[in-house]
Amino acid sequence: MVKLGLRAKFFLYSNTVIGVTIAVAVALAVMHDRQGHYEAARRHARQLAAVLAIPITDALMYEDLGLVSETGLTDNYISEILLQDPERLRYVMVANPEGTITHSNRWSLLGQRFDRALGAEAIPGGAIVEERLDGKERLLEVRYPLHIASKFWGSVSLGYSLMPIEQELADFKWRLIQTGLLLMLANSVLTAIYVESLIRPILRLNETMKEAGEGNLASRVWTSPGDEVGELGAAFNRMMDQLEEAGLRERVQQAQLAHTEKMAAVGALAAGVAHEVNNPLAGILNCIENMQAEPDNREMRERYLVLIHDGLRRIERTVVNLLDFSRRRELRLEPTSVNNCIRHVVELVDYQLRKQRVTLELDLDQDEPAIQGDRFQLEQLFLNLTLNALQAMPQGGTLTTRTRRIDGVVTATVEDTGVGVPAAIRDRIFDPFFTTRAVGEGTGLGLSVSDRIVTAHGGRIEVESTPGSGSVFRVVLPARLPARTEKEIHS
Repeated sequence: MVKLGLRAKFFLYSNTVIGVTIAVAVALAVMHDRQGHYEAARRHARQLAAVLAIPITDALMYEDLGLVSETGLTDNYISEILLQDPERLRYVMVANPEGTITHSNRWSLLGQRFDRALGAEAIPGGAIVEERLDGKERLLEVRYPLHIASKFWGSVSLGYSLMPIEQELADFKWRLIQTGLLLMLANSVLTAIYVESLIRPILRLNETMKEAGEGNLASRVWTSPGDEVGELGAAFNRMMDQLEEAGLRERVQQAQLAHTEKMAAVGALAAGVAHEVNNPLAGILNCIENMQAEPDNREMRERYLVLIHDGLRRIERTVVNLLDFSRRRELRLEPTSVNNCIRHVVELVDYQLRKQRVTLELDLDQDEPAIQGDRFQLEQLFLNLTLNALQAMPQGGTLTTRTRRIDGVVTATVEDTGVGVPAAIRDRIFDPFFTTRAVGEGTGLGLSVSDRIVTAHGGRIEVESTPGSGSVFRVVLPARLPARTEKEIHS
């Protein structure tokens, strides 16, 4: 099916209306003109027959009374009437009361029976006018009774051609068609000018709407004020202003929600961080006490200084990791190793794993798959999924994390052997603030923020869960880097 643009539709509809209107006007004009010409032809033919009947009737009467003898007077009258209108008059015939043709310009008909000749009973009705075919030519045949009072001498018949009228009608129709074509041509020019002035703002608005539909909320349309299109453009611009403001508010809210969840995760990590800090601190204090007890033991001092240095480095690494994770950042896409993000998360949750007696199984792709992503947001994503898995295994279990790159996508799977997710609430787990835990045990933002992070990276989260048997959260992200670039990331 051919798809027409707005210009073509407007042009087609306009010319169709004009064409139909002109066609109807031409048909009505031709019909009216035809009727007028036919009525004029009928009157003219009737008048000719009446005019011719008078001298012919007189001649027949004088001949009947014996006042004159037949000397071709009737034939002279016929010849004179034919000369008055030679283009239209085809024949003239005079028949006697018995219907035999006595006079005619067509000599071959003389003495023949004329079936349509009038009888004395036609005197009250006067002339009879009928349309007939004479070969291929249409004629008006006028038959007029020859009489004075009740005395009847026969009838006269005239064949009046309609061909000149048809030719005039054809010429008239052709002139109307030419006029109509000129009007359509003028209408096409005017329509083209009008369409450009009317349709161009609409098309401009349509293009701007397409840009807005593709996500460009900064799109605005310029339209001339004072008409409906201008009002529509102004309304569209106001709508885009509101959408842009709403988008900005939503981005701010999403950033706030993400940071809120991040700080909640920091709180969940606090115990592990304290343990990672306290253990080295206890060792450092023990070394210092021993050094103070034996200040002259140089060998012990050198050995303990190394241990103190390693302990402080461990504390520094733990604090830096926590600060890096908790800091607020804008989304910044860059070549990022998915495996490194997961390894960093494992370091952060190491204490929780040991505390809850959860066995960690890492099955990371040896090719080190990389994507265009934000390292800190990806770490928050995998930390949220890991903490969610740990909360589903309060009595211990197995946490399996694996990565694979297949067919241009990187898949990261976080699988637990916990309580699972009931089917009734599976569609709601990504809703903000939705949680099945008791008040004070969670914000209900972890999975919602995770879903938004994945969406921002052009990916998706798939969930499989069986109540009592555990859950599988599968993150699918586009791998947009060539293999050479991925090697550069890890070199």
